[in-house]
Amino acid sequence: MKSLFQTLFSCSLFLLFCACQNEKSNTIISQKAGFGHFDFNPPQEELAGEELVGVYFMPSWNTSPDPNVDRDSFWSCIQDPKNCASLQNPGIWGPKGRIYNARYPYEGPYLDRKPIKELKGFYKRTDPEVARKQLQYMKEYGIDFFAYDWFFGRNYYYHLYFGPQSKIYYPEGWKIDPNRDGRVAVPGLVEWGDQLEVLLAENAKLPKEKQMKWAVNWCDDSHERWMAWLKIGSPDELARKANYEGEKPNKELYLQVHDKITQLWIDQYFSRSDYLRAEDGRPVVYFYFPQDAESRAAFYGLSLKDLLDRSQALAKKAKLPGIKFIAVTAGPMLERERTYGLPTQWKAKNPNRPWEGGEYQKKMLLQEYVPRLKSMGFEGMTAYVYHNFLEKDNRSYADMRETYRGHWNMWSEKFKSDPNFEYQVPVAMGWDMRPAGGTWPQQTGFPSEPYKDRVHSTKSTFRDKLKEALAVSQKYRASNGKTIMICCWNEYLEGNYIEPTEGHGFDYLEAIQEVFEK
Repeated sequence: MKSLFQTLFSCSLFLLFCACQNEKSNTIISQKAGFGHFDFNPPQEELAGEELVGVYFMPSWNTSPDPNVDRDSFWSCIQDPKNCASLQNPGIWGPKGRIYNARYPYEGPYLDRKPIKELKGFYKRTDPEVARKQLQYMKEYGIDFFAYDWFFGRNYYYHLYFGPQSKIYYPEGWKIDPNRDGRVAVPGLVEWGDQLEVLLAENAKLPKEKQMKWAVNWCDDSHERWMAWLKIGSPDELARKANYEGEKPNKELYLQVHDKITQLWIDQYFSRSDYLRAEDGRPVVYFYFPQDAESRAAFYGLSLKDLLDRSQALAKKAKLPGIKFIAVTAGPMLERERTYGLPTQWKAKNPNRPWEGGEYQKKMLLQEYVPRLKSMGFEGMTAYVYHNFLEKDNRSYADMRETYRGHWNMWSEKFKSDPNFEYQVPVAMGWDMRPAGGTWPQQTGFPSEPYKDRVHSTKSTFRDKLKEALAVSQKYRASNGKTIMICCWNEYLEGNYIEPTEGHGFDYLEAIQEVFEK
């Protein structure tokens, strides 16, 4: 983001660090950032501990309008810009889609991102043999669980007496209309969950000691989904008979959909023996970008705590000890970047016609937002990807390692005296979004910050970053807990993937195995 105003802090908080490059030497970290300063040189034998290593898993989906053609959202963008839905999306790139020219040329295809032959190359996401291999590699190389990026379309009504739709989840005993093929009274269904279904089916076939643990990473992050929800019952939706009279996206229905989401977790996920649980037995749910859910709930006068409390109550009603919610957060930290900040309210331009649009308001900087998480009902936080720390942007992997150290220090220090709120130390293997068009697109069709698409690691630099993360996690064990979150298994379009590929083979999995000695 471009610098336009004076910085939030008057003092310089750039990171100072010294990292030994000798792979066999001890990790030495010295830095000044955020709320404190620390120097430590942990004994080498302590670097191999009992940390839980988690990795995010991003599903792909079919982008073809032809039901007879499956055009994978990942592979089409890696191979051919003409078939890449991300490059053609007018909501992201403008009416002409992504524009390439001499200054901003197409640099693909990105065939080094092709998975190895053991994974069948550009595999079909629902191939059981591929799923088994993915689970096998995770387990063998020291990953303890995966957090599946879980999306839910609130607006979808369906009919339980109609063929394929009869298998879509709907809570037992909830109202339907028998005169309309069992049309559900409360809409909403899982999106892009077919890959998860196959992973879980294959996981269940494995011996207990070889099964992977897993958790939901709830991604309630799409503005397009929010607008589709607000369109329920609008004149256009009634005219095309997508909705019937009386179907409205009001507060009551919004809460019912939230309850439906939680009940789905309870009925289909939390009862599984392979679901990730905290030490006290509560299922763990990661919550990606809570500001998105918070700002939209505020439209109905609801707080995020209201929603999480409802989920807790439903879990306890089902005889569970509750749910442990972990926030997945990131965001700008400078006053001049507040326009890109974390919103806490969405306000319709016309309250009587909210489907026509509105604004995200009351935006906060990350360091303002984070202290509120515990009061919302979260018991910890981590991150997906940090793109900057204060003035420092990620323009290389060296930069990324530096910005991450800043966050690790700031948040570990902030919560070090609170044993009831943990900071799960995050790690990323890089960032390069060129297959999807580039970082932070503009409506002109050009990327606004293409220099951020060169954050490339190697096995060595990734391993060093893991060592540093492990040292931080262990230093703050009393408050940080013992979980390290890695992004990502397969964020191919964002250039953040550790799954074995023709370009890097098993390098990243080997680095994990070497550091955590599993």
